Amino acid sequence: MKKKQSIKIKNMIFFTHYKNDVRQVFRDPVMGILIFAPFLMIALFKIIFFFLPPFLISRLSFDISPFYQYILSGIIVMISGMMGIVTGFLMIDERDGNISELISVTPLGKSGYLINRLSFAALPSLVYSIAAILFLDFVSVPKLNIVIISILSSIYSAVIGLLIYSGADNKVKGLTFAKGLNSLSLFAFSDLFALAWLTIISWAFPPYWVTMVIKNPQSTPVALIAIAIHLVWLLTLIFRYLKSR
Repeated sequence: MKKKQSIKIKNMIFFTHYKNDVRQVFRDPVMGILIFAPFLMIALFKIIFFFLPPFLISRLSFDISPFYQYILSGIIVMISGMMGIVTGFLMIDERDGNISELISVTPLGKSGYLINRLSFAALPSLVYSIAAILFLDFVSVPKLNIVIISILSSIYSAVIGLLIYSGADNKVKGLTFAKGLNSLSLFAFSDLFALAWLTIISWAFPPYWVTMVIKNPQSTPVALIAIAIHLVWLLTLIFRYLKSR
């Protein structure tokens, strides 16, 4: 009976926290824009890719289709980045207001708080990633790979959020730090430079493996390595977060 009551209290705190997060996001102009920016970005790319490829072929005799996989990967990584910034900003706000400290001593606990916080942006990241692949529809991606890519996107959004939280004292610094973290997305395009040393370095970073999963839809080893790399980053940052508190 007590166990059921404890679970009920945890769930109540969890969803109450979610409601407060939604209010907080809409009160903050930056977070309010970021939470809907992926939707606008997907719509914009749909319009661009309706007109751009025919224009490039007719006017410049340039076929952009060989780069579609890289473009899709870049979009997925950008979605993760934007959702990650929302996570990082929320956590910074709650740290400044000592809210995270208060929640950590409730039945939700530190781990429950972290799950709540990371899932708030990870879930939209998953939905946006699936929407991007299906709606843009300029790359053929098997259903299983859509699931894998969307999960990778969710994990990467949590990674970005934790990196921002751990690397910035406030939201002003957080925004600057987030701009720097955007440079990680360049690893999604490292193969285009045909530099062996750059590719080897890219192996350690999640964006590279999003591209690899898109380019190698039938490769189980690639999918497993991609998941492993993402989880190494996530678990390392979670361990660092829990240890620092």
